[in-house]
Amino acid sequence: MTSSFSVRLLNPQESEDASVIAKLREEGYAFVDTYDEQCKELADIRDPQSVGSEPAALTTEPGEFVAVYPWRKSLVRIVGPEAYRELRTNRNRNLLTSDEQARFAQAKIGFAGLNVGNPGALCIALEGGAHTVKLADLDELSVTNLNRFRAGLPDLGMNKATLSAQQILEVDPYYDVELWEQGLALDTIEAFIADPKIDLLVEEMDALPLKLRVREVAREHGVPVIMVTGNGEGVLLDVERYDLEPDTPILNGLLPEHVRAAIAGGIPPKTPQEKVALARDFMGTEYLDTRLVESFAQFGETLVGIPQLAESSFMRGAALCYAAKAIVLGRPLSSGRYAFSFDSGLTRADHQK
Repeated sequence: MTSSFSVRLLNPQESEDASVIAKLREEGYAFVDTYDEQCKELADIRDPQSVGSEPAALTTEPGEFVAVYPWRKSLVRIVGPEAYRELRTNRNRNLLTSDEQARFAQAKIGFAGLNVGNPGALCIALEGGAHTVKLADLDELSVTNLNRFRAGLPDLGMNKATLSAQQILEVDPYYDVELWEQGLALDTIEAFIADPKIDLLVEEMDALPLKLRVREVAREHGVPVIMVTGNGEGVLLDVERYDLEPDTPILNGLLPEHVRAAIAGGIPPKTPQEKVALARDFMGTEYLDTRLVESFAQFGETLVGIPQLAESSFMRGAALCYAAKAIVLGRPLSSGRYAFSFDSGLTRADHQK
């Protein structure tokens, strides 16, 4: 079941909305008001030579809204959507041109799996990309997620897709968010990808049959797929450009045949150890850090889960954002598997030996 998740936006210039704002404040809602400062910053942005002096008055009305955040019991006064995004993404210039920023914003991205997908979704939102998103995950946040998931104790038990939606809307209340709190199933993948059609799929689910089927559907609709996997202290980035290369094999042909056969056979692993071993082989041990490979063998004996680190999680978010932006903006990024780690990618920049 899907639902739209949004922040209520009130216009304080309208009497009915003003009454709602007053009532919420009486109920104890905090009121955050930096509106005048926002307008001043906008004036500086539009007239950079005035910085440090009295800026010229804004020539266009920035608009005014109050965003209601019930989960924080807060009201926030902000400028209208166009002015807000001009203000919030200003520091992206000139690393992103105005045209690139607009094209990145117009992308529609689906995130299937919000454990690894969460830092990617947040990174993209922070950069002002993909104002329309679909978020699918059925998992709830647990304490063991808090070594890598950007959340806290008050968020325990929350659905990860809902939590991610809240985090995105706290960055930009004008986002269009579609929630799939039951996650994806074999019979709902088609709708997730094509109704309405997304421009890019970020696939980070745990269920192996779903990981294969979602790629088949994406390929049918010409939707590119990206996925990042932690390989220890680094990341693997899988890119499948079904938009440009429709004959690209699933997972770039890197999936071992015995793993594909085991998944396609429809017979689930009998034990947790067998399930973990299948996940290990799905990734391919040749691409994984030695300590991570050794950890798979210790599952069910000295370990109750496969280790993941916060640094790898945040690297994965950055990698997803980089790949999404490259695809949306038409930058060179072909199908394939890419690897990055600090051990292999860290070089001295000061030319010292």
